[in-house]
Amino acid sequence: MTTPFNRKFTFYTAPKPGFGSNGRPLDVEASSRVVRGTIQSVTGEEALALSQGNRNTGVVKVYASERLIARAQLSDTQGWVVSAAGRVYELTEELPFQNLGPIKHWKYIASEVPAAQIPDFLKGGS
Repeated sequence: MTTPFNRKFTFYTAPKPGFGSNGRPLDVEASSRVVRGTIQSVTGEEALALSQGNRNTGVVKVYASERLIARAQLSDTQGWVVSAAGRVYELTEELPFQNLGPIKHWKYIASEVPAAQIPDFLKGGS
């Protein structure tokens, strides 16, 4: 698919971890791919419309030339994007179908992941 996005980021997906009999999270394997798109800050007006459960800092919009993950809150998988600068964002919401008009794209809301909460398989950058 042709796209006007001239930037790339790495998209990772992994199953939501289950827990073993000892209460520790089970290891999961992640997959990754490079996606054309862009990561942009939300405006103040857009931030007001976000749900109360979102982190209040580091909220961004992710535009992608392909579908990354179905609605994160209803899915059994998790998704993250890693920017060229090495920042890690967890996809929290897929916005309604955005593929109308001449520019084919999908739009997501994501929250920056604090360094202490970055999954082991994402540490070390993209």
